[in-house]
Amino acid sequence: MDTNTTGASPLAKYARQPKLYISLPSGGNWYSQNNLTKTSDIEVYSMTASDEIALKTPDGLITGDSVISVIKNCIPAIKDPWMIPMIDFDYILASIRLASYGENITTSGACEKCQNVDQFEISVQSILDHIASAEFQTTIPVNDFTVRIRPLYYKETTEINKVSTTVQRAITQQIPNIKDEDEKQKHIESLYAMINDSTLNATISGITEIITPDGDTETNQISIKEFIKNTDPIFYNKVQDAYKNNAKQMEIPLSMVACSECEHEYKVSASLDQSNFFVRG
Repeated sequence: MDTNTTGASPLAKYARQPKLYISLPSGGNWYSQNNLTKTSDIEVYSMTASDEIALKTPDGLITGDSVISVIKNCIPAIKDPWMIPMIDFDYILASIRLASYGENITTSGACEKCQNVDQFEISVQSILDHIASAEFQTTIPVNDFTVRIRPLYYKETTEINKVSTTVQRAITQQIPNIKDEDEKQKHIESLYAMINDSTLNATISGITEIITPDGDTETNQISIKEFIKNTDPIFYNKVQDAYKNNAKQMEIPLSMVACSECEHEYKVSASLDQSNFFVRG
């Protein structure tokens, strides 16, 4: 039996190595100065056993903590994953999926004609290529104004999702126990107001600049927030529409498949939902 006298483990040379290198769709834009150690040829490592366990924790998925820990472990060049702009987020998740489990992701589909359920494989690289080709609209004309926006950060979208989850739980668990109808309606209205306020604040925080018809520029967040909240709703609606259109650009397109039983062709989607995207197969 060999005895190691050097102090170095013989397993050290088998430590994880990068599985692929990526360039972010954002090109490194919208990151703080110290958040990225590089903007191209970023190393992506495969997930570890502890990463897989973390992604099976429901509360960790709701809060975003599980995803954050996985990104830190798999892409160490990103120092603060909470501040990843959403234009990069799905690309990063798909890259980690590719590095961990290989080229294809398995998805299921039920035939529209005969209801037969099949399993299909979709290329993760095709998902990466699609996301990388999406263009984020940053400039929005509103009447004679120009509004400029940035992608929301993962932290901002997570906060919206957390509020939405809290509201949905309250509606299913608390509201049924309120007997007085007027009180019940008031409580429901207050819950939906929480979602509206959360969405409003996140949307406004994404506005980086407003240029007036006179050519003056405002970049102060407090002034921008006050203006949007107290002016014609067309400003907010246009910004919200731009975010929806940007999100649509990055949606994974449906894939055409054929039923194994009747050969009917139909379309299926590959979900990037973290609760099932990081599953082998």
